[in-house]
Amino acid sequence: MRVIILTGPPGAGKNTVAQIIAKGRSKCAVIDVDLVRWMILQPHMAPWEGNAGKKQQMLGVRNACLLANNFLNEAYEVIILDVLTTDTAKLYKIQLQKNNVKIILLLPTYEEILRRNTLRPPRLKEDEVKMLYDQQKRFTEYDEIVDNTNLSSEETAQKVNTIG
Repeated sequence: MRVIILTGPPGAGKNTVAQIIAKGRSKCAVIDVDLVRWMILQPHMAPWEGNAGKKQQMLGVRNACLLANNFLNEAYEVIILDVLTTDTAKLYKIQLQKNNVKIILLLPTYEEILRRNTLRPPRLKEDEVKMLYDQQKRFTEYDEIVDNTNLSSEETAQKVNTIG
């Protein structure tokens, strides 16, 4: 597998799982699309904040794909972290079409997401967490779904490694 895209709501474990997987590979880069999007400081818009937010979201995906393709050209495997929509999933598939791309949805229960989000610094309001959870629950453009409600991060990483 050359490219893994981990999607899921905030608190699904994308960052932690990606770190575990990457450390087990000989050459691997992790691209957190939130960090790419936060390069836009003024005005920074969340993806759900109208047309400007959507436009910044798509720009973040295109920039993440440029990074991914550069890493891939140097024989690095790539893990991309993003909360995908149907539109962004299609853009990833177009921009990364020369590579073996697997989209994996990490989707624990909503109750588990709420619990995990209490353990991390507040970044989103509870209604935003709920909106993103519901969006991911309806998302269908994935190759595999992993319910990691009762899995440790290591068990989730092991399961993701077996996909593909």
